[in-house]
Amino acid sequence: MTDKSKITPICMKKIIKVCHFSSVHKDNDVRVFSKECLTLATAGYDTTLIACDSQQDSDQVRLIKIKDQGGRLRRIFFRSFRVYRAALSTKADIFHFHDPELLPYGLLIKLTTRAKTVYDSHECYPEDIRNKEWLPRPIRVPVARAYQLLEDLAVRRLDLVVAATPYIHKRFERIARRVVTVNNYPKREEFAIEASSDTASIRDGVCYVGAISEIRGILPFLDSLSYTQPSIKVYIAGSFANDAIKEAAFSHPNWRRVEYYGQVSRSQIRQIYKRSFAGIVNFLRAPNHEYSQPNKLFEYMAAGIPVIASDFALWKQIVEPTPCGITVQPDSALALANAINLLYEDRALAHAMGRSGVHAIATQYSWEQEGIKLINAYREICAT
Repeated sequence: MTDKSKITPICMKKIIKVCHFSSVHKDNDVRVFSKECLTLATAGYDTTLIACDSQQDSDQVRLIKIKDQGGRLRRIFFRSFRVYRAALSTKADIFHFHDPELLPYGLLIKLTTRAKTVYDSHECYPEDIRNKEWLPRPIRVPVARAYQLLEDLAVRRLDLVVAATPYIHKRFERIARRVVTVNNYPKREEFAIEASSDTASIRDGVCYVGAISEIRGILPFLDSLSYTQPSIKVYIAGSFANDAIKEAAFSHPNWRRVEYYGQVSRSQIRQIYKRSFAGIVNFLRAPNHEYSQPNKLFEYMAAGIPVIASDFALWKQIVEPTPCGITVQPDSALALANAINLLYEDRALAHAMGRSGVHAIATQYSWEQEGIKLINAYREICAT
């Protein structure tokens, strides 16, 4: 029996040149490089990625590295232009960009070249802007509305929008020429060894891996440790959104229980997962969260770790039928603690939920099937 989810090279009359470009993401970004670019290269596309330097090399994807210098405003107004100029120099047949600040340049490429243009929308940005902690509250709504007007104007003229979730897809389906949902699910093989290994004896902690911010629930998680068994270890990895939340976390009385890794590699993340009996993803309520599909939720599942997730309706539809974890009120320290204690004390339940998560990844939530959707969307725009 053949594996229909396997990406195989396609027959092309000519080699199609593809340029992915980003002024925000590093050139080792999981979605941009490890999933999309490598999938396209495997399928026979001549693939270039322009992104911030991470010191990695690749023999499958041509990397053009941009120095990650300066603050947010410098990135928006200067680095994005440098990325655009570098992208133009590739003379690609398809330009695929990943950041909202690159919309004007994507539109400019569409209007001045014969190339196909693709906008990869990772978030529902008008809603995301309303919760940006670095923006002063009085201007969040006006900025969000202005951005939505720009986004609507641009995507009407682009060839394809790649939506990271069905909710984002719904936003664009009435205004874009083409939209395809390419979910950010994990690759099946990345955590397969850890998920199948007998690691129960070393799973002694609860983990949180990802961007650390107030809206992503770090403070309720730290509060919950006051009610968990003191023998439970706590593993946190990721970068803080700003100095204020970093200071709040470091000064929290329960931070002394945390083994903090900072920003880590994929191999280090696998080691953290291997030591964890539960994974936390307790984003606080916000429109852009309630309809999101966090990559970490699915990574925990792929690694055989029960998830403790926010009780959003969409997340409950993923977690509870599987069943691969427990959903809780995300800002309730006591609810989080009860879930952590339960999975720590009942290892048979934790193991069963972990195995259910692995099965769900294999059958429903793997990148392999999403990669085929990306390839098919490329074929469609190339045929027009």
